[in-house]
Amino acid sequence: MGNQTLKLREKSRIQEYSAPRFYEIAFDLNRKGEVDFLVYCFKRFARRPVRRVVDIACGTGPHLMRLADRGYRMSGLDLSPRNVEFLRERLAAKGHEGELVVGDMTDFRLARPVDAAICMQDSQGHLLKTEQLVAHLRTVAKSLKRGGLYVFDRYMASSWTNPARRWSWSKRRGRLTLEAVENGTRRLYRQTHLSRMVFPQELKTVVELAGGFEFVQWFFGFKPHQLLERARHPIIMVVVLRKK
Repeated sequence: MGNQTLKLREKSRIQEYSAPRFYEIAFDLNRKGEVDFLVYCFKRFARRPVRRVVDIACGTGPHLMRLADRGYRMSGLDLSPRNVEFLRERLAAKGHEGELVVGDMTDFRLARPVDAAICMQDSQGHLLKTEQLVAHLRTVAKSLKRGGLYVFDRYMASSWTNPARRWSWSKRRGRLTLEAVENGTRRLYRQTHLSRMVFPQELKTVVELAGGFEFVQWFFGFKPHQLLERARHPIIMVVVLRKK
């Protein structure tokens, strides 16, 4: 900053147009491995060619953009109009087209069905009630063509292979604080939310209750050899479902 005086202005909420930009910078992680794995699943498990994909709770589009760069025709759904507008500009800047919808993941409709759906970064965790998760799965199934895939990741408690074991888990989660300095102005953006974790056995039961999908496989990471049953203390499960 040199000898310039830094003006400090703290806000619990920053101006609406800035939040997606700051979010994109803060979570600018290497997603290539995750997208490689998604493409592997599309080719390995789908019973139809995957050309059109919807990214549910897409945020600023870290996965959506990378898949679009690989030639997939992308749609995106997010509850935030700011994220959707930000992503619309990102797609246009790269010459991509895509259907972007502002909507709830438990009740949405696309202009046309797709070949695959993804929901990443534990976004399903925002669904705190079982009936919400069931409604979500049924809505996703309606948006997919027969034989298409739904791939998503969920955080989970470890040691799930021994349900009778007593265990405890404590970690402070659910609070996001971003600090940004823009043109000499310091801004804070805070976000707090609850997140629900599910056990694999519980998730399978909910999938059966929702109907419309068959279970294909699950993993404890984003590599084909990382089958969940082989994990000792998994913290994430990546689930592959197929539309009946």
